[in-house]
Amino acid sequence: MKGSNTKSKMRLGIIAAAGSLLAAGSLFWAGQQYVEANTVPYYRVYKDGQEIGTVRHKEELTKLYNRKQAQYKLEYPDANTQLDTEHITAVYEKAYKANIDQDTALAKLDQLLKPTAVGVELKVDGKAIGIVKDKAAAAFVLNQVKNKYIPEARPVFANKIVHTSYSPGKAVKASAEPAERLESAIFVEKIDQRQVETDPAKVLSAEEALRLLTHGSQETAIYEVKPGDTFSSIAKQAGISRKQLMSMNPGIKEKALQIGEGLKLSASEPVLTVKTVESIAKEAVTSPEVEIRKTNQLRKGVTKVVAPGVSGKKLMSFRVVKENGQVVQKQFLSQQVTSRSQPKVILQGTKVASTSGSGRFAWPVTAHSITSTFGERWNKMHKGIDMISSDYRILAADGGTVSFAGVKTGYGNCIVISHGNGYETLYGHLSRINVKRGDKVERGEPIGIMGDTGHSFGIHLHFEIHKNGSLQNPIKYLG
Repeated sequence: MKGSNTKSKMRLGIIAAAGSLLAAGSLFWAGQQYVEANTVPYYRVYKDGQEIGTVRHKEELTKLYNRKQAQYKLEYPDANTQLDTEHITAVYEKAYKANIDQDTALAKLDQLLKPTAVGVELKVDGKAIGIVKDKAAAAFVLNQVKNKYIPEARPVFANKIVHTSYSPGKAVKASAEPAERLESAIFVEKIDQRQVETDPAKVLSAEEALRLLTHGSQETAIYEVKPGDTFSSIAKQAGISRKQLMSMNPGIKEKALQIGEGLKLSASEPVLTVKTVESIAKEAVTSPEVEIRKTNQLRKGVTKVVAPGVSGKKLMSFRVVKENGQVVQKQFLSQQVTSRSQPKVILQGTKVASTSGSGRFAWPVTAHSITSTFGERWNKMHKGIDMISSDYRILAADGGTVSFAGVKTGYGNCIVISHGNGYETLYGHLSRINVKRGDKVERGEPIGIMGDTGHSFGIHLHFEIHKNGSLQNPIKYLG
């Protein structure tokens, strides 16, 4: 009986111990579950070995990188930007109820993320000029520099011909653009290109690079005012406008310019020199030669064109070397006559005509009609005769020397010829005078045109003859 109780007690003890172990195990398992449920995974972020902070997911870093990359692409459109994330690491960790301050870590990292750019640096004769986006941008800019001095309006190999005016011994002046064939276009300076890593803010746009290469950097020069200088003359000499010059020197008034005073001028020199070699063809018009032929059919000193001449044409070829559009060398290559000129023929009189008065007078008007005679008219003396004709030419009545050619009171336009033998003839009311005082004329030579000047009542010629100062009746002498 006693043994039976002992066994019962041992069985109860074992059951109690097993229950305790089971209860303790349950408590431990429950604790472990709680800890695991409150353990937080995260990433500890480092830059160059220095802790930045913690983030919940690594994808948050990727999102930040993408956002910053997009921001810098908009900020620097002319650069190939990239983020420097090489020295940023994220280490996976987890901890019980870890305090993850992701916003602070991302904000701090946002400030530390800086862009870099890989570009192409241009060097001219060993001197660094600037950085452009890539080799394609460099090639584009350099081609634009060349194109500045290769007119884009014409093909590279043009074949047009233009007309110019040409006379032997005179410079050819083109009336239009000549036909040009570009042989070559090169840079005088040595240009080097190399890939560099740089701050994207230093990468030039194509427009900025072109302006820098063609205009260079601005330098300020001082111009010393000389006697006679004005703002306009100084500006013209400097190749700028008067307004630009005044803006460079706001404290100086033009009326107060002093000799020896210094004016600021901004000057720039292109970095690159484009050397072009062009073949130029110009079609020149050659003036006809003048051929003089002597003739005794014309009075000495009188000429007459019997053949006006015809201009010829020739195609002239040159090779021109230019630097930045300015001619530095010009070489004549050849010329080809495309049409020959025909000479201008002029007859030159050799006949020695008598300009001395003969005492015999010819009618000063052909096919004349007398409208008023010499003598009393309207209760006053009419000093000559009036004539009309369908031929308005006025002819010298005899050889002599013109002693007056001009306006005379009452007569209007008037000519007086002294015939050297005591006789003078007068021709009044002319519309045009074709001789001048001192001219030698012969009998029948045209001297003027009939008109209606002075005291006149219609187109006609008033003609007088004087002998030793006395009026004569012209009818007695004309024949």
